[in-house]
Amino acid sequence: MTAVTAAYIVSLFLAVLEGLSWVAWAMAVAAVLLLVVTRWPYGALSVLIGMSAMPRFYVALGGWNARPEHFAVAIVSLAVGCWLLRQKRDTRLEKLDYWVVAYVVINYASSALGSSVPSATLRWALLNNLAVLPYFLIRLLIRDLETLGRAFWILLSVGISESVYGILCYASHQVLGTATGMEIGQYLGDIAAPYGSMYEANLFGAYAACCAVLFVALYLCEGQHRFGCLVSALVASLATVVSFSRAALFALVVAAGWVFWKAHRVRKARRYKLSTLILACGLILVMAASVTRGVLQERFGNLFQLGLEEPTTVSRSILIGEALQEVPQHPLLGSGTASFQLTFDSSGYDTEWAGERPWIANVTVRILHDTGLLGLTVSAGFVISLGRRVRRRLRGWNSQVPMLVGLAGGALLYGISFQATDGTTLAFCWVHLGLLASAAILMKEPSHNVIGRGRA
Repeated sequence: MTAVTAAYIVSLFLAVLEGLSWVAWAMAVAAVLLLVVTRWPYGALSVLIGMSAMPRFYVALGGWNARPEHFAVAIVSLAVGCWLLRQKRDTRLEKLDYWVVAYVVINYASSALGSSVPSATLRWALLNNLAVLPYFLIRLLIRDLETLGRAFWILLSVGISESVYGILCYASHQVLGTATGMEIGQYLGDIAAPYGSMYEANLFGAYAACCAVLFVALYLCEGQHRFGCLVSALVASLATVVSFSRAALFALVVAAGWVFWKAHRVRKARRYKLSTLILACGLILVMAASVTRGVLQERFGNLFQLGLEEPTTVSRSILIGEALQEVPQHPLLGSGTASFQLTFDSSGYDTEWAGERPWIANVTVRILHDTGLLGLTVSAGFVISLGRRVRRRLRGWNSQVPMLVGLAGGALLYGISFQATDGTTLAFCWVHLGLLASAAILMKEPSHNVIGRGRA
């Protein structure tokens, strides 16, 4: 085994050194296949969750930028199909899942019927479908609470790893001037912010903030590993701070506040836990403010001083306004997935995206523009149905409630932050929703003494 591992590492090194990137990708796919086959279903869950956090990387295949999440979906889908055929398992969907099915179908329908260029929008609808598919794969793979618990800890492991990687990228840039994992001029200037392995800095901030919320829920509601959860929450919070994403920071405050309130109701979290967490968060914010050299203060200061005239706000307002003006053309079914870039002419605007094809950053406006009132209604139906299930499960207490509180708080955080930078077109959002839906469905009775948590 040692010899095989050494040979694999040497071959990967030679592939990178010689510029044979396709060899590195082929070896990575082989490693993923081995992981999926040898540790079922946890290997498949690790692949889905881990590779959903790498949307920044891609390989060009026939004019299509194939990302790690696309390879993960293809490999795991094939494995799940073989598993279901071999085990002859029931694949019945829950009522909650049909809302997501309807959302996918509407994307195809709007792209075919409402688009000015159906060939392009149908392709983008397929990409959107690939991003949503992890939701269904997770729902199929997680069939009991033990598997759910292990999947949850895989999510935590990936989240804290991404947070640490982003912090290291930022520190390396500040000390050594490196650009790995960094976006220079991310926020309309010379401000450098880390994106880690995520698509961009705002989404990195949202992902790290979600990880922080998950650990905060465990810290407040569980009686074990409190110190580890506290440290992990602070590390993920620091990653959110250095992302300089205002939407992610605001969403973190709101979601953490909701978790505090819910934890107090379901478990009567002790005051010393809250005071320790608040003190630690205050300390890390002070430290972060000092090492970021006033960048965070400048980001929020510009927003408060300039208001709607702040450059980033102006850019988003222009795009949202133009998108809303197109909605009446196809109010019911929308104009097709990602069709805004086909119709919007940015050459007349003096902005950072002049001459480019920008995208709608607000998730609500994007869904309304692309899929019309039908798509927006279906999306709202899914959110409301999921929220009702979560609310019913949190009326009592059992050992899985901390996980459910954290996942629900993370979904709330995404819902807020995606109003500024939409992440629903990427897989990591649907991975999270798949875990949350599985938790809400598997927790039948609030007073039921369920299986304890698993470990990744």
